Amino acid sequence: MTEKKIPASVEKVLGRIDSTVFDLEVFRTAGVFVLRGALPPQVVLEWQKTWQHFYDAKLRDGRPVNQANPVAMTEELPDLLAQMYMEPTMVRVMQQIHGEHIALFDHRFVIKDQFSRGKVFLHQDSCYQLGTLNKCTFFTPLSIANHDNGAMRFYVGSHKLGFLGDAGEINPDAFDVQWPVICPDLQPGDFVVMHSSLWHDSVENMSGINRILAATTFQPADDPTGKALIAGEWQTDVFYSPENCIRYFTNSRSLRNIRYEKERAEREKSGP
Repeated sequence: MTEKKIPASVEKVLGRIDSTVFDLEVFRTAGVFVLRGALPPQVVLEWQKTWQHFYDAKLRDGRPVNQANPVAMTEELPDLLAQMYMEPTMVRVMQQIHGEHIALFDHRFVIKDQFSRGKVFLHQDSCYQLGTLNKCTFFTPLSIANHDNGAMRFYVGSHKLGFLGDAGEINPDAFDVQWPVICPDLQPGDFVVMHSSLWHDSVENMSGINRILAATTFQPADDPTGKALIAGEWQTDVFYSPENCIRYFTNSRSLRNIRYEKERAEREKSGP
């Protein structure tokens, strides 16, 4: 069997994807960049205080967990946390990537607490998003995030393959190339920038210390799925909602799967 190799371009930047200064060319090659100590401490402290008050009041005694995506929190956020994506440091980095006209695709929290400690399978976000593929996500920790409490892992350079044609758990053994895997320890004040086609997963929370991440997906302002204008001006006069996307089809793979599951349940209910 031929030994799988790391692409030379990716191997060249491996030591440069974790820094206090964002490097656009490194990010384009790696598909991920860890920016250290970038956020103002007082801003982060206010986010943390607001989160803790919100968690204690709304989530500590129990919360509905989405079994399809257990780490994704669906509860409405307090205004301060709901507007985190306007923080100037993040906007400036995103403008380096996408130019001056920036829009929001999505902003949510992905957490690992006592109600959702499990690992997340290897995947890319592009297959779950709508609009163009030119999207990036910022992961902003309000807690420590390390291997003990459910840190994320990133397959450096894997975004070069683009959208893989389906949604689900990726099998890295099916490919003839090896992508290096990093699992950065994060502190509040750091953040990770990731191309939406990059493969990533996360490990189980074994320590019991809550892992709290905000996940903010930015895109150019010409994408018709933009929810809010972040900087510059809209570059499109056509918009549509990415919510409940199966409603845009009269027939599709997802609709066929839904019908199949419904028919199977009815057969099982009726018996032999």
